[in-house]
Amino acid sequence: MKIIYLTNARLPTEKAHGLATVKICEAFTDLGHDVTVISPILWRKNQGDVFSYYDIKRNFKIKKIFSIDLIPLKFFQKIAFLIQVFSFSIISFFYILFKYRKTLNDIVFFSHDHIPLFFISFISKNIFYDIHHFPDGNFLYKRVLKKSFGFGTQTKWKANMLKEKFNVDSDKITYWPNGTDVNKFMLDISQNEARKKLKLPEKQKIILYAGSLISWKGVDSLIGTIDFLPGDIFIYIIGSSLKDINKFKKEFPISNHERIIFISFQPTNIIPIWYKASDVLVLPNTGKQKVSTFYTSPMKLFEYMASGIPIVASKILSIEEVVDESMVTFAEADSPKSFANMVESVLKNENVSKSKALLAQKKAFEYTWLERAEKILRYIENFKNEYC
Repeated sequence: MKIIYLTNARLPTEKAHGLATVKICEAFTDLGHDVTVISPILWRKNQGDVFSYYDIKRNFKIKKIFSIDLIPLKFFQKIAFLIQVFSFSIISFFYILFKYRKTLNDIVFFSHDHIPLFFISFISKNIFYDIHHFPDGNFLYKRVLKKSFGFGTQTKWKANMLKEKFNVDSDKITYWPNGTDVNKFMLDISQNEARKKLKLPEKQKIILYAGSLISWKGVDSLIGTIDFLPGDIFIYIIGSSLKDINKFKKEFPISNHERIIFISFQPTNIIPIWYKASDVLVLPNTGKQKVSTFYTSPMKLFEYMASGIPIVASKILSIEEVVDESMVTFAEADSPKSFANMVESVLKNENVSKSKALLAQKKAFEYTWLERAEKILRYIENFKNEYC
């Protein structure tokens, strides 16, 4: 099968959607399909080679398409974004129309971006919409929802709401959360070895958060736990740009606390070592925003699970549909005191915490990119066999 994945994303990017894109494409190709990613040429920071950046196989193709990228100019950002995404989508449309005009019926067009799919819907019926954010009722979304032969969702809430709000037939919906490369995070090294590699103090108690600093991730709540934690516990926050870190520190002065340590972007192959160096991994997603409680399927949750390190996570729907109290310790979302109490509980009850972490690690084998790709491809192949 020929699959074209359209994404209006800067590749490579430090943001999670970039990893989700390349990992599902790698998995599609591993399962025997011919995959091409079409993404825009952007004039923003170039992170280098896509395959090296994400430490993935060079088993699919990437085609970069011109777009009018005015976003770096820093004014009229919303208008600049619309110009960029529509220019990419329209130019991609004509590129596909001319390059693949004789084989359009043999190609599956796959995307988590609805605007490129809107234009493709005029020349192909083979559209699969992998819904990362929940759609609203504008005419672009409505056409894509009407013309797509299938949908992917990472949460049960999105699957249910597609049926309820847009009358999408349940037979068209493939539900399966995001995933991870379990073996990459099951490093066979001790905590001390990991800390030596990272030059971290051996006797600190390390609480680790890996990810971005955007509001719905709940990092503002996490840093508030420092006032409720004993003096030997340090919070490490890794994975954001220096620019975002500095902005965050200005917005939340408490983040300048001496026991809160920020580390900027880390190479993909170093992240598993950070997990192994930690005592507790935290997922403090807010319960106040829909993107957190209903839309997201946090990739770092699956990474955390695979690492075998104890987890403290917000007790919200999007996380509870993957893990339960037998695998993680839940804290009240947006409550620094609750998170502090649960972290201390994990540290004090070492045997119970290790038992939970092992169960989470075992569960992680259900959530691989290959597993998600297989479910989606099974649906696509059934559709093509029946209607094409």
